[in-house]
Amino acid sequence: MPLPKFCPARLPFAVAAALLSAYSWGAGDGVEQVDLPTVQVRGIGKQTTSNYTIPTSSAATGIRLTQRETPQSLSVVTEKQMDDQGLDTLQDVLKQTPGVFHSKMGNNVSGHSQFISRSQAIDSISVDGAPKFLYDSKAIRRGTNNLDSTLYEQVVVVRGASGLSNGGMGEPGGTVALERKKPTAKPAVSVEAGVGSWNHYRFVLDANHPLNADNTLRGRSILVSDHGGDYLPNTSRHNHTFYGILSYDLTPQTQWRVGTELHRFRNNGSSPFSYLTVAGNRKDGFKPFESSPRNNSSARWAYGKDNSAEVFTSLSHEFANGWRLTGDYSYLTGKSDIVSGIAGAFVIKPDYSALFTSDRDRSKYRDQDFSLILDGDYPALGRSHEFNAGISYQGNRENLSFYGDSESTIPDVRRFDGNIAKPDMPYLRDGFADMKNLSVYGSTRFKLTDKLAFIGGGRFVDWRYRYNTDRNKFAYSSHKQKVFIPYLGVTYDLDDNLTAYASYTTIFRPQVRNLTKEGVALEPQRGKTYETGLKASWFEGRLNASASVFMNKRDHLGVEAGKFPNGEDYYKAVDNTKTKGWELAVGGRLSDKWLLNASYARSKIKDSEGKQLNASYPVHLFKLFTAYDVTDRLNLGANVNWQSLTHTLDDGYPENINPAAAAALTQRPYATLDLTAHYKIGKSTRIGLDFENVFNKRYRPMPDIHVYGTPRSLTATLKHTF
Repeated sequence: MPLPKFCPARLPFAVAAALLSAYSWGAGDGVEQVDLPTVQVRGIGKQTTSNYTIPTSSAATGIRLTQRETPQSLSVVTEKQMDDQGLDTLQDVLKQTPGVFHSKMGNNVSGHSQFISRSQAIDSISVDGAPKFLYDSKAIRRGTNNLDSTLYEQVVVVRGASGLSNGGMGEPGGTVALERKKPTAKPAVSVEAGVGSWNHYRFVLDANHPLNADNTLRGRSILVSDHGGDYLPNTSRHNHTFYGILSYDLTPQTQWRVGTELHRFRNNGSSPFSYLTVAGNRKDGFKPFESSPRNNSSARWAYGKDNSAEVFTSLSHEFANGWRLTGDYSYLTGKSDIVSGIAGAFVIKPDYSALFTSDRDRSKYRDQDFSLILDGDYPALGRSHEFNAGISYQGNRENLSFYGDSESTIPDVRRFDGNIAKPDMPYLRDGFADMKNLSVYGSTRFKLTDKLAFIGGGRFVDWRYRYNTDRNKFAYSSHKQKVFIPYLGVTYDLDDNLTAYASYTTIFRPQVRNLTKEGVALEPQRGKTYETGLKASWFEGRLNASASVFMNKRDHLGVEAGKFPNGEDYYKAVDNTKTKGWELAVGGRLSDKWLLNASYARSKIKDSEGKQLNASYPVHLFKLFTAYDVTDRLNLGANVNWQSLTHTLDDGYPENINPAAAAALTQRPYATLDLTAHYKIGKSTRIGLDFENVFNKRYRPMPDIHVYGTPRSLTATLKHTF
C-alpha cells in the first residue's frame, strides 16, 4: 500500500494539535479526562562517578535514547572523563573525541580552531538541547579556544548529518551537543587550582547548595579564572568565566530554571593566523625555508578582546500521564575587538620577503533562541512508544565595523620577531549579518516488536539570511529558503547485547558567504546521507562499542578555487561528491578499576572524477585513552592520538616541485602520547599531573601553515571538595 503523501505545510498544525492534546490529558477540573494505560518516561541520564557513559541522549533524534537505541554514531565525553584527562576547554574535549580531527590555524591564545569529522567541518552546536548554529562557524571557531569545559556535565558529538535535532542545517560531519551543569539537592563545594607550562595559572570554584529547607530552591555557581602564555613567545591570555543558575520546583510537576553566563576574554601579542611553510607558489615554484617551529609571526602589539553575557530560562511541566512540555529561551549579547598584524599571512616570495598585513575587526552581536518541546510515551499495539515534537526559533545579528588595512614588506620573514611599528587603521564603515531560522519538527520511535523499532521524523525549516559586509563589497544581499528534512532509522536487537541499525537523512547547508570568482554566492549544499552498523552494550550500559559504515552524497559543495586580491578565498561549486568511510569505537568501564576509550575512523571525500578533496584532512584517525586504579588512591592514565598523512594541494603537486618543498607541504603520519596521574589525599583532596605530548613530537595540524602542535607541556592541579 503506498504511503500517504506528506505536506510540510501541515507540520505546524500537527505540532499544535499534539501540544493541545497533551494539555487536555494533563488538565484539571472542567476538562474531560482520557484514561490511558500507565507508561514510563525515561528521565535525563546522569553519569556515575565511576564510568564514562551516560544512560540516554537526545542529541541525534530529539528523543532520549540509549546509545544502542540510537541509529547513528555518537560519542559522549562525560564530566568524569574531562576531569581525569585535564580537558579544560571545549577545544581540548573535541581533540579527544573519536573520529574528530583538530585543524588549528594559529596558536593556543587566539588562533582559530576547526574540527573535522567525516572529512567535513563540524559547524553546528547546541546547549541544553537548543541549537546555536552560527552560519559562518563562529560557534566552533571562536568558542573552542576559550570556552571552558567546567560548565558542562557532558559533551555529546553526533557524527554525520543531524538535521532533525540541530536546527535543520549544517555540514554532515557532525554536531556538538553541550549540557550545562544543574543544581542538585546535595550541597557540594569544590575548589581547584592549577599551574602549568608557559606561566599558566588556573582557578575554578564550583559551589552547589539548596537554598531553602525543603530543597525546592537550589542554586549553583561556577567561577573560572584562566591566565597564561603560550609556547609561542610574547603572547598571553586572560580569561574569566562566571556561570550561575537557580532551579525552583514550583510544584512537584513543574520546574523553573533561570541562569546566566558571563565571559571576558583577553589576549596579547597574538593574531589568528601564522605564516606559510613554503615560499613561492604553484606558478613560480615552491621553496621551503628553515624557521623555528616556535616562531611567532604576529606583531607584539596585536590583541583580541571578547565580552559576552547570556541569560537563559527554562520552564517544564510534567502532566499526570507522564508527558512533558518544556519551553526554553536564551538571550546573548557581546562585543569583540581584534587587532591583527601578521607577517607572511598569504604569500611568501622566493627571496623570503613577505607582506606584513594589519587589520582591525570590531563587532557587536546578539543571539536569541527559543524552543517549545513536547515529549512522552504513548501506547499502541500493546507496547509503549516515544514521541517528540517542537518548534524552535534562532535569531543571530552581528553589526560589524570595518577599518582600513595596512601593508608593508618584511625583508626576510624568517627573522621577523614581532617588533614593528603599529600602522594607522582608520575606520571605514559598518556592515551587518543577520540570520533567522524558524523550524517545526517531530519524531517518534515505534516498536513493532520487542526487538524491532522504527524512528521517523522530520523538520520543516524557514531560513533567512541578510548581510552587507566587505565580503560582498557592501552590497545588500538577501537569501531565504524553505526546506523539509526527513529522518528515518531502524534498530533491531540481535540479542541482549547487540543491535543492528540503519539511518537516512538529507543535507541542507547554506553557504551564501562563500563567493565565486565572479562574486556570486554559492547555492546551498544539498544531499543525502546513509549509515548502517552494529552497536553493543555490556555491564548494564557501562561499556559500549560500535561499528559503522556511512556514505554522503552532495551537490554544490564549496571548494576553494583561488584568492581575491585582498587575500580572501573564492570558491567553486562541485557536484556529485561522495564521502565514504567506516568507524570503530569502544568506551566505558572494563572493570571496577579499568577505564577505556578507543576508536578508529576512516573517511575520504571524492569528486565525480574520483579525485580526493580536502587532502589536508587525514583519512585515518586512531585514538586511545585508558586509565587504571593502581590503588584506592592512585590512578594512572595514558592517551595516544595517531593520524595518517596529509598534504595541502587537493589537485596534486606540480611535476617539477622541489622535493624539499613537497615535504614542507606534507605532514607525515604521526602519533602523540599524553600521560595523567591522580592521587587522592584523604577523601576530599586530589592532586593531578597531566603531561601533554610527552615525546615532544613536532607536527603541523595544517600542512600549509607554519603552526606546530603544542609541544611537551606539564600541568599540575590541586582539587579539594568541601
